[in-house]
Amino acid sequence: MKHLLVGLATVFLLLQVNSLQAQDNWSEYNETVLEDSIFAIDEITVKAFHYESRLQEAPAAIAIIPALQLERNSLQPVDFTLNQIPGIYMQSASLTTNRLTIRGIGSRSPYASNKIRAYYGGIPLTNGVGETSIEDLNLAVLGSAEIIKGPASGFYGSGLGGTILFSPRQARQNQFLFDYGIGSFQSQQQHVQMALSDSSKSHFLALENIQSAGFRRNNETDRQNLNYAGQLRIDNHQLHFIANHTDLKAYIPSSINIETFEDSPQEAAGNWAAIRGYEDSEKSLFGASIDSEWKNRWHSTIGLFGQRRKADELRPFNFLKESSHYLGARMVLEKMIKTTEGHWKFLLGNETFFETYHWETYQNTEDRAPRDTLSDNRERRNYFNIFTQLEYHFASKWHLSAGLNLNQTRYNYTDQFLTNGNQSGKHTFKLMYSPRLAMNYELSQRKNIYAQVSHGFSPPSLEETLLPDGDRNTAIKPESGWNFELGSRGYLFDRFYYDISAYYMTVKNLLVARRVGEDAYFGINAGKTAHPGLEYDLRYQLSLPTSAWSHQLQLNGSYSPYSFIDFVDGENDYSNNELTGSPRSQVNASYLVSFKRKIDLQLFYKHVSEIPLRDDNSIYSDAYGVVNLQAQYTREWGNFQLKAFLALNNLTDEKYSSMVLINASSFGGNAPRYYYPGASRNLNGKLQLAYFF
Repeated sequence: MKHLLVGLATVFLLLQVNSLQAQDNWSEYNETVLEDSIFAIDEITVKAFHYESRLQEAPAAIAIIPALQLERNSLQPVDFTLNQIPGIYMQSASLTTNRLTIRGIGSRSPYASNKIRAYYGGIPLTNGVGETSIEDLNLAVLGSAEIIKGPASGFYGSGLGGTILFSPRQARQNQFLFDYGIGSFQSQQQHVQMALSDSSKSHFLALENIQSAGFRRNNETDRQNLNYAGQLRIDNHQLHFIANHTDLKAYIPSSINIETFEDSPQEAAGNWAAIRGYEDSEKSLFGASIDSEWKNRWHSTIGLFGQRRKADELRPFNFLKESSHYLGARMVLEKMIKTTEGHWKFLLGNETFFETYHWETYQNTEDRAPRDTLSDNRERRNYFNIFTQLEYHFASKWHLSAGLNLNQTRYNYTDQFLTNGNQSGKHTFKLMYSPRLAMNYELSQRKNIYAQVSHGFSPPSLEETLLPDGDRNTAIKPESGWNFELGSRGYLFDRFYYDISAYYMTVKNLLVARRVGEDAYFGINAGKTAHPGLEYDLRYQLSLPTSAWSHQLQLNGSYSPYSFIDFVDGENDYSNNELTGSPRSQVNASYLVSFKRKIDLQLFYKHVSEIPLRDDNSIYSDAYGVVNLQAQYTREWGNFQLKAFLALNNLTDEKYSSMVLINASSFGGNAPRYYYPGASRNLNGKLQLAYFF
């Protein structure tokens, strides 16, 4: 870690020298900022932590995905876009099975994404046990995304790795749009949307339909999304409404062993293919909020949200039926005080969440229908967060921020199938205090440095508190950690943009999932991990915004030698080993050329280093590099706009594992199944027609 900090300090010194020597010509073309050039970065406003300030001035490691980038990537799943952010690694087994990690947090989760929080228009996409589902989001209805890297518990509650804030797309003008796409693996995509807007209100409605046979056997997917976002302004009050519905049926190929991966990566796991395992689900979420401006610089935000989900999953070992629903509220009160030297901002708020989760398992039969009951369970999960934040903007270029969050999480489990004993019980975790202290300083015009210290935590799931004998592990504790970070953003020689950060995070009470069956786990606290890292995002604009041709180069990535500090699991001591499931380095490179914003061509390259697959570091996945090419053509005439999109993925036909299963066990004498193969070379395209009125 010393070398990382020394290296970063050297960079900061060079930046300061450059600020004294270089002539800043920004004012010559500041009026013509384009959204798809690096010059627009200087104008981006972030809303994370309620900062409402330019990204340049934010005292945190925040990455932005603007609407234009989301549109360019509309032929791709959400993991393609998120994986272009340094520090983020979203593994993808299929359109519906993913694992999202930020700075190595969440890498040991068996199948789901946890220890990361996500919100869509203020609605949590994270359930009561910390599992986050974003893979079924429709990119076409997203206005932007902000990624807070590192613990954000001081404002958003549990979320040791970070928080992702998705903003719904809002209507800016009256529009009707339709697009149709086709691609490899019998893929089809249809999307239709309508937007209505005037000075006081707006409505945005979209419907999406996706079908695909998938790269692998037993990999078919059929998904429909219905999305609505609306706004209404009344005097000093602004109301926001969001409603989403997703209907999904996806077959599950599951993971495969090394022999199948090397010889026939398109095959599914034998037991899943034999039974035609699948997931069939419906999910609806809604949210409503009101932002109000009051006298004397008071501001309030009150939001209500909820979600309902039903799902069936046919698996080789049983048939799972699930139903869940949650309700919650989030309130923030804000006060601004201006002085001659700057201004203060004080925030106080809370978030409450109540969820009921009912799940049953049944014995499978030859006709693939559920028969005899194996289990019947009901869980009630709830938490509350109380948070406060104080900010001070000095006129002398300083921005200070301090926050504190109090969280309490409770589980109530009822065993409704008592044949094998009663495992019912309650679990209440102790109050968690998560502070955060951060600062940002303007070194010179368009060059800033920031530092932060933050605490984060993630509670275990209810299932992790259950022991194999039916008792409860009342001593189990949430994972928690401290993050120390130093970073800088800015411009060199006008056309070169940089965003560099170095951090060191320690996590204690590491939760380890012990597998005791194909569908059975329990958790223990088994150690401590170290997460040192260096992240960089470098962009160079080869042309001025006034030029017809635009050329942009981007290089970003991360170096993250994460390791176990103290990790003893039973009789095995894994201390000082590399952290399982996390690559040591990632590199992204891209080249974008655009002509008059009518023709875009973008080339991507992503490299991921080898990944340790077992805690003893005896097995690693191979490093890989993937090349993708995207093109876009835009033509306008009158009130009509036509766009054509083309994406050629895995240009070199690289054989790689797009997701891995760590510490895979073997059952029935079969080899462990570590690998989810990535798709072979594939082509996708679509046409989009819009009418503005």
